[in-house]
Amino acid sequence: MIKNLNPKISMRLKNHVGHSNQFVDQEETVNVYSNFSIKEILLRFSLVFLIFLTGCKYFETQVLDDNHQIAMEEGEQKGIPAIAFNNGYFDHFGGDISVWWSASPDLILSKKGDTLRVDSKNVGSKYVPFGRTFPALDFSETPVLRIRMRYEGNLAPDVRVDMADIYEKQADGVNKQRLRKGDYRDYYFNFNNKWKQAWPKPEPVDSKAIGKIVIFINPGTADWTGTLFIDEIAIVKESDIPSKKPVTPVKDSVNTNTNNNTVVTESVEAKLIDDFSGQDINNWWSGAEGKVTLSKEEEMLKVDFKEAGPAYETFGRGFDKINFLKTPVLKVRVKVQGEKPANLRIDVKDASGFSTNARPTAIKIESGTDFVNYYYDFTNKFEQSWPNVQKVDPEGVVEVVFFVNPGGQAYTGTIYIDEIKAISLEDFKSKK
Repeated sequence: MIKNLNPKISMRLKNHVGHSNQFVDQEETVNVYSNFSIKEILLRFSLVFLIFLTGCKYFETQVLDDNHQIAMEEGEQKGIPAIAFNNGYFDHFGGDISVWWSASPDLILSKKGDTLRVDSKNVGSKYVPFGRTFPALDFSETPVLRIRMRYEGNLAPDVRVDMADIYEKQADGVNKQRLRKGDYRDYYFNFNNKWKQAWPKPEPVDSKAIGKIVIFINPGTADWTGTLFIDEIAIVKESDIPSKKPVTPVKDSVNTNTNNNTVVTESVEAKLIDDFSGQDINNWWSGAEGKVTLSKEEEMLKVDFKEAGPAYETFGRGFDKINFLKTPVLKVRVKVQGEKPANLRIDVKDASGFSTNARPTAIKIESGTDFVNYYYDFTNKFEQSWPNVQKVDPEGVVEVVFFVNPGGQAYTGTIYIDEIKAISLEDFKSKK
C-alpha cells in the first residue's frame, strides 16, 4: 500500500495511518501527505538558508562608526624623540627613496649615488612641493634640520622647508634659505618657536607629533629650472648651529633701527639690483597671472596691469644678499602710462622669507612720458606683521616685492622700470 518512499518515512507513515479506520484510501492519503511534507521541508530549508546568508552579509559589511571609536584628543599622542630616529639622520639616502613623493611631474625625484636628485622644470610660482611622511617624531628638544645640498642651474634657488604634524597642521613659510653656488654646504632650518601654521588659517603645530616634511623650491616667486642635490638631512639641536661672526661696528655711523643694528650714514657704493641690460628677465616673477604681466622692452622692464590691486597682486625678483644697514634706500627709476596715478609699494625680504610689511613703503606715481627717480627709505622698517610678527634681517636682504594699489582700487595701466639700486642714506640725502 505504501510505496516509493524512504523506508524510515514509510515506517513512520505506517505507524501514523496503518491502524486508523478513518482513511478509506490509505495509499492516496499517504501519497498526498508525503508530497506535501517534502515541499514543506524544502521551503523551510530555503527560508533558513536565506536568513543565514543575510546574517553573513550583515557581519561582512559591519563598520565601526563614531560611537565605537576610542576618544583621543589632538595633542595626546607623542612621537619618539626625533634624535633617536635613524640615529639622528632623517635621511642619508643610502637606501630606497620610494618613501619620497613629488606633487608634480615637473619635479622628478631620482637617486644618484647616496644622494636625492631633484630635477625641476619651471617650478616656484605655483608652490609645487616634494617630501615624505614618517612615524610621529618629537622635535620639541631637537627642532633643527641640517640639510646638506647643492644645485646646478643658472640662478641660485630658494629652498623652503615645512614640517607638518600628524593632524595635518603645517609649520609653513618661516624656514627658507637661498643656496650658494658651488659644492655641498650645510643649511640649517630652525623650527624653534616657529611651530605655527599661517595658511589656510592660523593653527598651532604639535612639535611632539611631527609626521611629514614638505620642501619647496622658489615658493611663490620666479619659476626655476635646474637640479637640486640633497646629500643628507640630519636632526640636530640649536646648539649645533654654527655661530655667526660678530658684526664689526662701522665708524662715523649714527641712528639705530629696530634690530639694534647700526645704519651707516656715510657714502657707500650703491648696489645695482637690475638695469635690464641683460638678454632676458627670467629672474623676475609675477604672482598674479593675467593681472600682472612682465615683459622686456629695450632695456626696461614693462609691467602691464589689468584690474590689479585689491587682492594684493605682486611681482618681484631675488638677488644676492645685500646689507641694507649700509644701503637702506631703494632708488627706482620709473614712468607710468595710464589714466590714473598708481600707488607703487615695495617690500624687501630677508633670507628667511620675512618681509618688511609692518610699515609699508608706498609712493604715488603720476602718469607721464619721462622717467622719474623715486626713493624708498627702509630705515627703521625691518619688521614683519603678517602672517606673524618677525624681525627682518637688514643685513641679509635677498628679494624685492612690488605692489600696485595694494588693497585699494583696481588699477589698469603700464609701469616701466629702468633701473633699481640700493643706495646709502648719504646718497639719498644728496639725491645721487
